[in-house]
Amino acid sequence: MSCLYHWAHSSGAGVLKIPLLILLLCWYGLPARALGAGFALIQQGTAAMAQGNAFVAEADDASAIFYNPAGITQLKRPQFYFGSFLNYPDRSFHGFNGQSSETNHRLYRALTVYQTLPVSNRVTLGLGMFSPFGLGTVWPPTWAGRYLTTYSSLKTYNVNPTIAVKPLENLSVGAGFDVLWSTVRIKKKTPTVATVGGRQVQFSDSDIDLGGDGVGCGYNLGVLYEPITDVKLGVSYRSEISVTHRGDMATTLPADLGVNGTTIDGSAGLTYPPSVTFGLAYARIKPFTFEFDATWTGWSTYDQLRVDLQQAILVNGVMTKMLVTPKNWHDAWAFRFGANYEVKPGMKLRCGYVYDLTPVPDDTFDPQVPDANRHIFTLGGDLQIQRFTLGIAYNFILSEPRTKSNAVTLNGVPIAAASQANGTYRSNVHSLGLSLAFRF
Repeated sequence: MSCLYHWAHSSGAGVLKIPLLILLLCWYGLPARALGAGFALIQQGTAAMAQGNAFVAEADDASAIFYNPAGITQLKRPQFYFGSFLNYPDRSFHGFNGQSSETNHRLYRALTVYQTLPVSNRVTLGLGMFSPFGLGTVWPPTWAGRYLTTYSSLKTYNVNPTIAVKPLENLSVGAGFDVLWSTVRIKKKTPTVATVGGRQVQFSDSDIDLGGDGVGCGYNLGVLYEPITDVKLGVSYRSEISVTHRGDMATTLPADLGVNGTTIDGSAGLTYPPSVTFGLAYARIKPFTFEFDATWTGWSTYDQLRVDLQQAILVNGVMTKMLVTPKNWHDAWAFRFGANYEVKPGMKLRCGYVYDLTPVPDDTFDPQVPDANRHIFTLGGDLQIQRFTLGIAYNFILSEPRTKSNAVTLNGVPIAAASQANGTYRSNVHSLGLSLAFRF
């Protein structure tokens, strides 16, 4: 194998060799199922979600804190907003050698909370709490790519205080500060070979459990401009956020070896990408509003994954404390179309479509982030009942099939072909959003 980690038996009877791919996946792949390109979560409010997340130029409820903070100047009364999002992914793998697998079916949840407070006719404060990146996947423990991943999870928690100012009647600007907590956990199998009595013996697979967390800071900006009545232009920017994850790697060895596992401390940096969204909302054909957004995300910040260990290990015949896997992601665009129809005052129906381009190139495509271009079909609506507004949205996210035929490398050397899980990956996600807003 290209990567070995050595333990000596306490009895001196032999040497245990664990092919690692070690920490190759420590914070490396991140979530295997996110709802935007890469591992972004774009569903942060039901009105936006129901109309293809084309919302930056409308931004007329408290979720504007995420989509475009300038929009909260449109809220003339304090508002509290709570949203819950349920995601049910389905992924399959069909290998070139006839092997096939499916991910375990799990329901993933995400929450959003927003609060807005007008302090004058021209100044509004806001506070948002949401998860801008995340989710994960669970593959069977015996699947073809078990030496790459069996479980991966990324969770982020972002607190975003904002302020919006209206210098002109048709112009608002907003800004916010982000504090993002990030936690990662990845599990995988690794083959176990021991030299006993001068010969190599294959044992059951060992388990590697990787985990870490960290905190980073960033900011967001927004502009909302209405050049003519019922035509709005919006721009929203979110900065990159760099997080250093600190944690450890725990290895559990087969029980019949009679050897204890080990834990190694380590750290890895990850830069969550910047993004900018441009939007147009056209509401001159009553009772319809049509919207178009284009979002650029700077995924090129993820050019490699470097892991620094507290103690040296043997990798490709060299003792090292540094593990590097190239990623070379490129910047990507998403194009969002949405419309809403006001059935009557306080009641709207919404629909939309998104074409979301993947940032993952063919040469570094891997089973932890088997990302592909997405087609997202959306619908929903909202209903106002006195001071309450109830929102519902449904998305069907269909990823284009994608084939992996590359070689994942560690410190410049390809990992063994048997663990590459080359083949075709397919996936789709059913997503449901529910929200409750209250105006004080």
